[in-house]
Amino acid sequence: MNLKVVGMQALSGEITPSGSKNAIVALLPATLLFNQPVTFENVPDITDVTRLVNILTKLGSQVNWDKTKNTITVDNSQVSNSTLGKEDLGHMRGTSLLWGPALARFKKIAFDELPGGCTLGARPLDAHYQAFKDLGVTVDQTHSGVSLDATSAHPGTIWLLETSPTATENAIMLAVSLPGTTTIINAATEPNVQDLCNFLKLAGADISHIGSSTLTINGGRPLSAITHRVINDLYEIGTFLALGAATGGQITVHHALPEHFTAISREFSKFNISITFNGDSATVAANQKPSLCETKTATIIRSQPWPALPVDLLPVFIPLALAVPTGQVLFHNWMYEAGLFWTSELTKLGANVIMCDPHRIIVGGGNRLKGATLEAPYIIRAVISMCMAGMMAAGESLILNADTIHRGHPNFVANLKKLGAQIDQVQ
Repeated sequence: MNLKVVGMQALSGEITPSGSKNAIVALLPATLLFNQPVTFENVPDITDVTRLVNILTKLGSQVNWDKTKNTITVDNSQVSNSTLGKEDLGHMRGTSLLWGPALARFKKIAFDELPGGCTLGARPLDAHYQAFKDLGVTVDQTHSGVSLDATSAHPGTIWLLETSPTATENAIMLAVSLPGTTTIINAATEPNVQDLCNFLKLAGADISHIGSSTLTINGGRPLSAITHRVINDLYEIGTFLALGAATGGQITVHHALPEHFTAISREFSKFNISITFNGDSATVAANQKPSLCETKTATIIRSQPWPALPVDLLPVFIPLALAVPTGQVLFHNWMYEAGLFWTSELTKLGANVIMCDPHRIIVGGGNRLKGATLEAPYIIRAVISMCMAGMMAAGESLILNADTIHRGHPNFVANLKKLGAQIDQVQ
C-alpha cells in the first residue's frame, strides 16, 4: 500500500483513539492461562491482532472477533501445543509474549522461528531468557528458534537485565501460574504492563505494587473468566495531537489518558506547543506555531524508559522540529541503533537532517518543504512522521510501502480524513 498526501493542510476536529496495540498483544496471549472464555472490549482492528488470532486459532483456540463492536472472546478450553513456524512468528515482535503463558500451560514449548518486528536494529531477547532462567526454566536457543522447558519451574526473584515491557509481561504471565512468591526487580512500568497486571488481578491473580519497578506476585491462584476493556492507545493519542500541532489545526482527543501524559506534554512544551485537558479530553489549540524555547542549552528530545517519553513516540516530534522557523533539535533514540536511519528520506522533502551516529540526529528548522516520493521503512511511527511531514510540505507527496502503519493504527486514512486531511491509499 502507498499513501498519497496533499500538503499545506491544517487538520482539525475531534477523534477517539483505539485500544492499545501494546496492551492487546500481551492480553491475547494471556488468555492461554485460562480454561474459560475471556472477553476483551476496545480491541483495535490491526494486523498484529490478526496475526495473534491466527496463531491462537492454530493452537486450537475458539476466537470470536466482532469487529463491529471491537470485542474479542477467546475460549482456550480445547487448546493444544502445536508447532509454530516462520509464517506465524517472523513478522511480529509481540509473538514473544506467547512464551510465558505457553510455558505456564504446556510446560514445554519449541518455537522454530524467533519473533520479528519493526526494522529497528538488533533486538536481543536475553532479558526474556534470563527471567525464565531465574524461575527455573531451561532455555535452549538454536540458530533461528528456541526451546523452553518449565517442567522444573519455581517461584523466585527475577532481576531483569533491562526494563523491557515484553520481558516483564512474560515473567508476570509465567509467575502467576507458579505457587509461591515471585519478585520482579527492574520491572517495566508502561501503561500496557499495568493493563496486563490489572486484567490478571481482576481475574483473581495476586499482584502487588502495580505501576512500580518492583512487582510481587503470589502465584498459583485460580483465574476466573472476565470481561476486560483494553486501555486506549497512548501512542495514537500522541500522534493525533502531534498532527494538529504540526499542521496548525485544532484537534481534540477524547479518552486521552491524562494520568499518563505528563512527560509527553513536557516534550510538546519544548516546541512551545500547549496541550490542555478538559476531564479526559486533550486538545491542541489551532495556530500554535512550533518554535524553540530560548535556553542556554540545546533542545533535546530523548526517549527514556517509562514514565519518560516512550521511544515509540519519538518520531512524531521530528516534524515539529522541521516546522520551527530557526534553531536545531537533537533527537536521541538510545534504545535502537537503527531507529533513526529512515530520517534520511525526509531530506527528499528539503528537510535539514544530519545523522550524528546510529542513535542521534540533528534536525534543523526553517527550510521550506516540498512534496516528494518517500520510501517507508518497516517502522510504524516512522510512517506516521513521513505523513506529517508530507502534510506540512507544499504540493503532493507519495509514501511507498506504507503497509506497516496498519500494525498499529486502525482506520488510519479514514480517521485522518475525518480531521480534514487530503490523503488516500493508492496502488
